[in-house]
Amino acid sequence: MENRIRLLQRNMHQSGIDLAIVMQPRDLYYFAGTAQPCNLIIPAHGDPLLLVRRAWDFVCRETRLPSSQLRVGEGFQQIKQLISELPFSVRTIGLTFDAIPGSLYKKVQTCFSHCSMVDITPLILQQRAVKDEAEREAVKKAAALYRVVHHTVMANLRAGLREIDLAALILKVLREHEAETIIRNRRWDASLPPDGLVVSSANLWEISGHAMTVTGVGLSSALAWGASNTTIAKGDLVVVDIGINLHGYQADIARTYCVGKADARQKEIMEMVRDIQNAALAAIKPGRQAGQVYEAAWGKAKELKVEQYFQGYEKMQGNYIGHGIGLELDEPPALQLGDQTELLEGMTLAVEPKIIIPKWGAVVLEDDVLVTADGYELLYTVPRQLFEV
Repeated sequence: MENRIRLLQRNMHQSGIDLAIVMQPRDLYYFAGTAQPCNLIIPAHGDPLLLVRRAWDFVCRETRLPSSQLRVGEGFQQIKQLISELPFSVRTIGLTFDAIPGSLYKKVQTCFSHCSMVDITPLILQQRAVKDEAEREAVKKAAALYRVVHHTVMANLRAGLREIDLAALILKVLREHEAETIIRNRRWDASLPPDGLVVSSANLWEISGHAMTVTGVGLSSALAWGASNTTIAKGDLVVVDIGINLHGYQADIARTYCVGKADARQKEIMEMVRDIQNAALAAIKPGRQAGQVYEAAWGKAKELKVEQYFQGYEKMQGNYIGHGIGLELDEPPALQLGDQTELLEGMTLAVEPKIIIPKWGAVVLEDDVLVTADGYELLYTVPRQLFEV
């Protein structure tokens, strides 16, 4: 925890940020080891201070910060007083603009009217993108849990079962293996069913506006993606695309299944999707740009003459092939067209090619990888193939 804070302080100093106020729960967990209601005050120089708004006993048990850096939190006026006691002037305060409500921003701005507010989100997310050894192991363990999802699908998927019934069985087995069912997303408008996306042929080509991907239609227009009450039929393709949150760190994996024997077209599309993923994986190497991974996948899709169905179709076609994963399901870097973010050793990425054909269905293959010194390491435990059930 101390090393993480010191690294942020160095980056703050280089960026001209005098002090940061960290309130977003995932960021708090990353820097302080607790997600309880707190304000973490990080000056560009000197020791941080964790102001505990509630659950003092929880925080004392959870945080790795020394007790000398903990105080009961009483609000922004207290922070203002603490700032006045610092041995240097605070003119610039860093906040996570993407993650705090406008009303809270206004309170901070009013209380610290003599200071300029700047967005510290890029510094925090860039730092979080490179995982330390403990974080890599945590993502790996989360990814390994897909094996129980796979076994559940293989044992229960059949014609006559509804999408939502299969989703419920998946959710049950994940909870039995200690998965947390809250899938963390930083976006304020992001919601995801805890059982992920369980979608069959009737809905596989339906793409909602939430993301340019296979989303299903959900149970109502209140959350129009994920499993529905559609009954699965013989010959259907079924995609299981799921975020798995294990003790705070997340994985994002998808496989495609066929109810009964797959036909020639289904097998052919599966081979194409795997070829596209292989092209994307081959492009992952430290020093490469995130956008180059997408370009490699797009090039392979064009070579296979399926570019019009790659990552969607027509106006609902995405220009990405994956994203970072960690404390949140969708983190930087984005493996998308034009993204110049440099890939670094220690990043954990989800690579998710898909071919989506209107009125036919879709095939999806998603795997998590660790960027290594000379390329990548696949974190999957289930073969990359089309499974006949």
